[in-house]
Amino acid sequence: MDPEQLLLAEYEQYSESFWRSEEAGERRVTFFTTLTTALVTASVALRTSDVEIPKDEVILIASVALSSALLFGIATFFRILQRDRVTDEYKAVLRYLRVHLKRCSGLEEYYLPLNSFRRHWLLRGGLATTVALMNCLLVAVLIGLWSAPDRVWLYAPAWFLVSFLAQALGINARKSEEAPSQTFRAGAGAVILNSEGQVLALERTDHRDSWQMPQGGLQPGEEPLQAVEREIEEETGIKRCYLDPLEPLDRPLFYELPPGSRSSKTGRGQVQYWFVFRFLGKDKKITLGDKKEFCAWKWLPMDELVATVVPFKRDVYREVEKHVARVHTSIAKWR
Repeated sequence: MDPEQLLLAEYEQYSESFWRSEEAGERRVTFFTTLTTALVTASVALRTSDVEIPKDEVILIASVALSSALLFGIATFFRILQRDRVTDEYKAVLRYLRVHLKRCSGLEEYYLPLNSFRRHWLLRGGLATTVALMNCLLVAVLIGLWSAPDRVWLYAPAWFLVSFLAQALGINARKSEEAPSQTFRAGAGAVILNSEGQVLALERTDHRDSWQMPQGGLQPGEEPLQAVEREIEEETGIKRCYLDPLEPLDRPLFYELPPGSRSSKTGRGQVQYWFVFRFLGKDKKITLGDKKEFCAWKWLPMDELVATVVPFKRDVYREVEKHVARVHTSIAKWR
């Protein structure tokens, strides 16, 4: 299949899934809003009418109905938050596919001139915010039913505000996740060579058949060499005493992550300091450390690893390969 057709088919599939998710969320919130409005109206009418029902029974009936609706509202709130996270993933995939479709079509300069206004999340009127407001209304009416008449205008608004602030924490957490940082994270990478001149390659746990060299971000106050030695031990289990440092690259290298893979933690990508080491130990010293990021390892020729690494890191790996070739005379004697 033509690459452009494949990308277009993927785009249509994810676009359809995105809109199905949006419509399902709209229906769920519409139902809950209608239910809440009806129950609140009925409860207020019963509370203020002159029906021949004891006041305590009216309050009890209304409280049971409103409490049931509130439980349903809380479940709906968390379900909408989860739907929003899924929607964010769909949006990221669609952005990623759109970028590659533009490249395949030769339309990289094409853009839609839409005005984008950055508004506070409270003013954007999302579904989660709507459900949160309905839940707050239910809480306020429940408090009002059980409060003394002279206190109801004090307690009901206070509980409305408290319940909204509690739900706002969940909404704001999601909003802060959805905007990836535009900065590049400082990092360090390691080329670890065995006596045959092969490089240590690690298979990612979250992407099987994806191999790379040890790397990671710098922690606050950490120098690049300290960072790479820490990352090597965490990711491979190799201790510092089994590493013989060779000539490092004389400049940092950088790569950009695909748009769909960026986050507030990763930013746009990494700027990396690369170091080269000769491995002095036995293979049994390679234990993969905590095994959180990598599930397997093997020795590979450098050119083979460069050919199989994920595309957005390939240019960096090619530069690293050139550097290893330049120090070849230093490692030839122990091949």
